[in-house]
Amino acid sequence: MKKFRYLLAALAALVPLLVAHSGGAAPLPSPWHLDRINQTSLPLDGNVSMGNLTGIGVNIYVVDTGVLASHEQFGGRVFTGIDIPSSDGRAVVSPIGSDCDGHGTHVAGLAAGSTVGVATQATIISVRVLDCAGDGAVADVVKALRWVRAHHRSGTAAVLNLSLGVDLGDDGTSIDHELESLINEGIVVVVAAGNGDANANPFDACSIAPANLSRALTVGASAINDAVASYSNFGPCVDLYAPGGDSRRAITSAWFTSPTSYDLDAGTSMASPLVAGYAALLAQQQPGLCVDSIANTIVERSTLGALTNIPASSPNRLLNVNTAIVPPTTPGIASNVITTTDGNSVVVSWDKPCDGGIPLTRTKVSLLRAGKVIKRSYVDANTTAVRFTGLVNGITYQVVVKAENALGLGIATSRISTVAVRSIRRGQIIRTSLLAKGPEDLSLKWSVSSASRKYCALKQSPTRLVALRAGTCRIGLRQIDGEAPVLRSLRITP
Repeated sequence: MKKFRYLLAALAALVPLLVAHSGGAAPLPSPWHLDRINQTSLPLDGNVSMGNLTGIGVNIYVVDTGVLASHEQFGGRVFTGIDIPSSDGRAVVSPIGSDCDGHGTHVAGLAAGSTVGVATQATIISVRVLDCAGDGAVADVVKALRWVRAHHRSGTAAVLNLSLGVDLGDDGTSIDHELESLINEGIVVVVAAGNGDANANPFDACSIAPANLSRALTVGASAINDAVASYSNFGPCVDLYAPGGDSRRAITSAWFTSPTSYDLDAGTSMASPLVAGYAALLAQQQPGLCVDSIANTIVERSTLGALTNIPASSPNRLLNVNTAIVPPTTPGIASNVITTTDGNSVVVSWDKPCDGGIPLTRTKVSLLRAGKVIKRSYVDANTTAVRFTGLVNGITYQVVVKAENALGLGIATSRISTVAVRSIRRGQIIRTSLLAKGPEDLSLKWSVSSASRKYCALKQSPTRLVALRAGTCRIGLRQIDGEAPVLRSLRITP
């Protein structure tokens, strides 16, 4: 497996480690990184307020080395998502999802710490992919990103921060592919531009993943004097800069050694979560905003021309937290489309997309055969399932879902193939993969309701449905353990 480290590694020789202890709050009452991003120009004025927004109710997924949930900066707002180094036994931590390196806790603090972070009440979900040395594998990141995609419910914006990267030649494109799916799902993706090579010599951020991803927000680092940090990667893939510090003044945030420990670090790893925190503020204010709207707003509201020492190929834009209302747009893409079949029919369900900032009015669902639309159904905005009847057994159809608001139609899903239509007869034992289909790279987990157990049952390895008698078999379909299942009624004929 291709391996990499988080993007702070190149700065080890530049910034001395300083761990400070505090009884109840961060050791610096006015962290300079917060002071800088709420004003358009120097000098710093000592004001670190981000206004009335806190990010409450918004999930920020921190894909990193884990997060010390008990740290005083987080106040019970940290939850464990997936912890791959613990699950595979490579670097077990207790509790699961915690941090034995420090990088992830530092990053989470800057995104959502109570006094050192931007979104002071956002929910932090620890997605642990790196071990106690900050090492990880591309395959683990891909697996974790698929978990995030299954966990997130579309229609409400969330934020994901990746302060890590890998050369494109080292399977980096597989990370890019998963992140594209997350963006379509409604998650704002924020990534660090990178800290140069092993000697902190910067290079073009377009040569590493996921900094090269056009729809992600790629963030470079600036110093306390508004100069671009000497180590920060550059180029047209960088969208904006944010305070990342350097050897003159680093960035203070939470540390993993105790609930009251703090650390000074510097890097694009520190700049990226500041932007992630701002995205959470906008998502709190207008929960239905679509990803591109949030990302474009963050770039457009950044301060132009404030930076010095900037490479000619990079934008002269510095993060500026401005929480004015974002103009609405048409809706985004419906996600988690699941199709099931029984008795010459197909049922299509979906998760509502982002509404663009104004309520959805209706959804159009089209059924196609061999690329031609043969049926359409228009349903109200609160309906998220449609049954198409009168279909031909043995045929695979395609479905397209497109939401609408007062500004017009949103973005259509791709043509999503169903399983082949079939009837379910008493006495049959059928692989569940022949009866239902979800997103292609996310497997469906089946369950049978207790009220239906006289009609149907499940066998495992592989999962099969046993049709015991004629009647209605009620099933639940989910993509990860713990999420609310999508409910279906399958008709069993004599």
